[in-house]
Amino acid sequence: MIELILENFYRARRRKRLGGAVVVFALLLSIVGNAMTFYLFERGIRPELSVGDSFWYSMISITTIGYGDLSATTIGARIGTILFITILGLTAFTASAGMIINWLIELQNRERSGVGRLYLKNHILIINYPNESRVRNIIDEFTSDSGHENYDITLVTDRLESMPFQRHNVHFLRGSPLETETYSRAAVAEAQKAIILSTGYDDPNSDSIVASAVSVLHRSNPNIMATVECINPRHAVLFEGMDNTSLVFPLQMANNLLVQESQDPGVSLLTQVITSNKLEGTLLSLRLEDIPDHQVSYPELAKNMLDRDVNMVGVVRDGTVHLRFTDLFPLKDDVLVYIASSRLEWKSVEDTLASVTGEVSRGT
Repeated sequence: MIELILENFYRARRRKRLGGAVVVFALLLSIVGNAMTFYLFERGIRPELSVGDSFWYSMISITTIGYGDLSATTIGARIGTILFITILGLTAFTASAGMIINWLIELQNRERSGVGRLYLKNHILIINYPNESRVRNIIDEFTSDSGHENYDITLVTDRLESMPFQRHNVHFLRGSPLETETYSRAAVAEAQKAIILSTGYDDPNSDSIVASAVSVLHRSNPNIMATVECINPRHAVLFEGMDNTSLVFPLQMANNLLVQESQDPGVSLLTQVITSNKLEGTLLSLRLEDIPDHQVSYPELAKNMLDRDVNMVGVVRDGTVHLRFTDLFPLKDDVLVYIASSRLEWKSVEDTLASVTGEVSRGT
């Protein structure tokens, strides 16, 4: 009989929802049935016995705890205990425990294999997986910044069966970067940024694949900022008309740096320092917000910031880089690029603009 019950439980459990319903029903039936038989048969010799005591007896019996404060003494109560607890209850309890363990294992396996759904907010997406060392270096560099060290990062790719390394804030989602369903499972609507890597420097189709991934990404979340790796600068045309997209040309930058270092030794070492979050003095940027009515020129602002150990490098305005800004005045949405040991807040720059404006006014 026990084998028949176990077989039926196994078949029901394989049906997921039906199995869960059957197990829950069996547990409730065993608890209620044993409590009723215990109360009805034991009440005659124990007038002080209550319904609550009967349910207490059922609970501690089905969990095999058995404190010994209550026990069946009458024939009817003992038969009820055998039927509802020993046969039905313990079988159902064991089956339910097994289902819970299987569910936890399945959940863990789904997480490792990246086939589940993520429930994150303000996380960072890293899309594509050229190789492990590059991805790990990018994650290390990103989290080396004090303002981003605790961000959740999600790796999205269809090239892996499971995550090759483990970090507490790095998640894995397996799926094609060209399918909206993948980004839906990655909670792209709640994501803050996306870094889209090339599929490989030796892949001639990489830029077209990346451009398609950006298109699908922005179809899922038009407001997410995408930083995109483009191998061939001539393929930049693929990204024309895409808002919230910033292109990086790694091979062109590497070639330029090789030439610069050959002509002017020391440039490479400086570039390594100012482009790494792991070293002091990083190349940073800040988008200007509301500008004071009485403006000052960028050269005056740069001089004042230099006194605060902040080196102003250039200004990006409407996609154009200005390294010589003698007659340039700050405008809203200008991107100020500077070198400093820590990020500037807009409030501090606003105060600097106001103080420089005051100094200029007093000087005139």
